[in-house]
Formats: sequence, C-alpha cells, structure tokens
Amino acid sequence: MTVELLENLMGLLPEMLLTAVIGFQAFLFRQVSEARREHLELRVEIAKNYPSHADFERALDKLESSLRAQLDTHFSTLQQRIRTP
Repeated sequence: MTVELLENLMGLLPEMLLTAVIGFQAFLFRQVSEARREHLELRVEIAKNYPSHADFERALDKLESSLRAQLDTHFSTLQQRIRTP
C-alpha cells in the first residue's frame, strides 16, 4: 500500500513540478509587466515636468544678457577708475 502511494506520488511529481514552474513564470511575467508599466508612467511624468528646449533657450538667453550687462558695467567702471587717479 505505501509502495503504491509512493509510486503514485512519484508519477505526479513531474506534473506538480511543471505546474509550479509555470505558476512561477506567470508570477514573474506579472511582476515584469507591472514594473514596465510603472517605468513607463514615470517616464511620462518626467516628460511632463521636464523643461522643453525652448525653456532652456530662454534661460540661456537671460543668463547671457545678464552676463553681458554685468561685464559691460564692470568694464565701464574699470575705465572710469583708470581715468580718475
């Protein structure tokens, strides 16, 4: 009786192992799909909040004009300081 039970269990072992492997693959597939979806949502969120090329151009133009104004002021006062001993 125990030998027959053991033989039946040994016969079912490959099927149980295959079922476990398929179940684990389904679990992994679900996890990977969820991670991909979250990654895509994060990329969309970053794209919404990321400044556009035009924003960068405007910021650089402002910085350039500010730098030019500061340099012009510096050099004009430098010339005045050189003229008046």
